[in-house]
Amino acid sequence: SGWSVDSRPAGDEAADVHRETFDYVVVASGAHHHAQLPELGGRESFRGTVLHSNEVRAGTFAGRRVVVVGGGKSALDLVTRAAHEAASATLVQRKVNWMIPERFLLGLVGYKWILFTRFGEALLPRYHDPACVRPIDRIDERVKRALWWLITRNVLISTGLYRLPRQLRPAHGLPFHLAHAGVMPRGYARAVRRGLIAPKVSAVEAYTDKGLRLATGEEVAADVIVFATGHHKIFPFLDSSVRVHDDDGRLRLYRGIVAPGADRLGFVGFRQVFNNIMGVELTAHWLTSHFRATLRTTPGEQGMREAIDSRLAWQEQVLPGSGGYDFGPYDIHCADELLHDMGLPSRRAGNLLAEYLLPGGVAHRYAGLTRSSSAK
Repeated sequence: SGWSVDSRPAGDEAADVHRETFDYVVVASGAHHHAQLPELGGRESFRGTVLHSNEVRAGTFAGRRVVVVGGGKSALDLVTRAAHEAASATLVQRKVNWMIPERFLLGLVGYKWILFTRFGEALLPRYHDPACVRPIDRIDERVKRALWWLITRNVLISTGLYRLPRQLRPAHGLPFHLAHAGVMPRGYARAVRRGLIAPKVSAVEAYTDKGLRLATGEEVAADVIVFATGHHKIFPFLDSSVRVHDDDGRLRLYRGIVAPGADRLGFVGFRQVFNNIMGVELTAHWLTSHFRATLRTTPGEQGMREAIDSRLAWQEQVLPGSGGYDFGPYDIHCADELLHDMGLPSRRAGNLLAEYLLPGGVAHRYAGLTRSSSAK
């Protein structure tokens, strides 16, 4: 048994297809390739340029009226850049998402000392896998709410959002939608205050001959419209018999890595956490152990489906809109889960203070994992 892979040189549709057979296949095609663009009426009436954020290049904005649609990290990065390069810069977002400052506590503490520690993750809603829940994760909910109130106020101050009108701040306090947060681009809030960025909180309704019409009825003029609206997690090269999505478009992968019933096939890069490169490395280790049949336990096909159902229900409650692949701020819990499966220790520091208070969602904590895996 194995997989047949048909290939031909990129960009050469007329080339002969070459077929090879492999015992194992790893899909590592990336999660940010297939652009997700809204379907809007009136496209033929707009004579300007329409791009996805992937397509922006040096000089795209120079001297032009730019509208960026989206509310995530890419959207804010692009509109902040446009504020200094374009004739005008407008940001259109349906809702305002949280953005994290590079440094907390008036610039004294880097964000990884708050978000990438076991103590920081213990303030989040409890992780779905009981094997990864430690005593610290059972902090009283009243204590969690009080600490998140303080963190929320600090984020508002440190990012400069507190100096913007209320409608330009997130509607709910942290940790609500923390998974959608990115690092606040330098200069965004200042550019809004100075009038270099015109932010609009609205859905987009249609193209017009001048630009875009918003759900509020307002029309915004544009020469360039950039949609920073995310990507489809799709695999058009896979045989249709390999079902990796549910009817809602969410990825259905056990541990975010393997599809139930698809033996000897794995996915790397679709178990997303804040420190995504570290997550990818750990996923590769887990998948190697899975292929070698050295994991502590591996459920059967039905067991995998039930585990996926349970995890997706948790994600919908705790990480709404995560698409079945985004675990957001649960870097350490996600690592613990994979290490537990591999029979490797999840405690990665020499003492308890370091284990709980120093940044743990960082790659050097997992140095030597290859040797540990090989020794099993």
